[in-house]
Amino acid sequence: MVRKFSIALEHILAPPINYVYTLHYFSTSHLWSCLTVSPSPIQHLFFCAEEEISLEEEEAYEIWQNIPDEERTSHLDVIPNPDGVMIRPSHHHVDSIMDTPCELQMKRDPSLLNFDNVSRVDIAEIHTISSWDNPVIITNAVVPETVPKTILDKEELKALYGNVKVRTGNRETLIDNGFMNSIPKRLADALEETNNTIQELPDTFIDELRELMDAFPSCTNSDISIGKMKFTLTIASEGFGIGMHKHNAAMFMLLVGQKKWYMTDSSDLDGIVSESETHPRFYRELSSHKCIQQAGEVLYVPNGWYHEIFNLEYTLGIQALPE
Repeated sequence: MVRKFSIALEHILAPPINYVYTLHYFSTSHLWSCLTVSPSPIQHLFFCAEEEISLEEEEAYEIWQNIPDEERTSHLDVIPNPDGVMIRPSHHHVDSIMDTPCELQMKRDPSLLNFDNVSRVDIAEIHTISSWDNPVIITNAVVPETVPKTILDKEELKALYGNVKVRTGNRETLIDNGFMNSIPKRLADALEETNNTIQELPDTFIDELRELMDAFPSCTNSDISIGKMKFTLTIASEGFGIGMHKHNAAMFMLLVGQKKWYMTDSSDLDGIVSESETHPRFYRELSSHKCIQQAGEVLYVPNGWYHEIFNLEYTLGIQALPE
């Protein structure tokens, strides 16, 4: 199974750490979502029908960890898989044993490894961008010397932070608030792709990443403000992707590997009758902008643009989203 995990840096950058874990129920017995983060010291609120329950942080963690796997995703609507077949999101998909993930994607998108029509601008020339209405790749934003070796090497990551709990998911489960639908795993296990109270990352790790947070460019006149961002460290295997989705303007800094991005303005999909019609067409004619993001580049995705990601190999990067 191809998985992705995320370490939410916004949880660890501004002590004292306080959370609100909001869990919603369809019924008194069916827990279906969790994890909303707040920077202020608010109690953990749980909603059961019209009853509001306050829980301690440790108890909130325990409930989230012990949700049966099938109940993490049973509330999600069916969505098209990459081949257009409508499926219900699940953590238990069987991968093809005949083709590699890239070979399968090449059948859907013959231009997978070569088509790239997104403009690139050097960070020194970022002031020349007059419009942020389209995706832009910003180059030379990452100084190699500022990237800590401990996050570039899998074995060092496992050795130093292997017991840290991370949130894992796949293309379908991460399409609708992946934190809520995710499965907790030790970082070491997630990196091995093979299944404890969640622990906060050590201060040494936070310090290692601060320079990278500061390296995100300031996009003047865009819909994004780095001063009010949530940062997530993401690691993914070849073939992992997040299904087509949209949100506020965002940036992604890639530190290791290559990612293929498919993007289009929401209005470009007007007239699509059913979701199944989007795939695999989204990989071909329905995405107006495609790019192969390289390590060291920062991609800007405009507000409300649909996008989908396919990892061409093992990748590691940092996502910045408005709070």
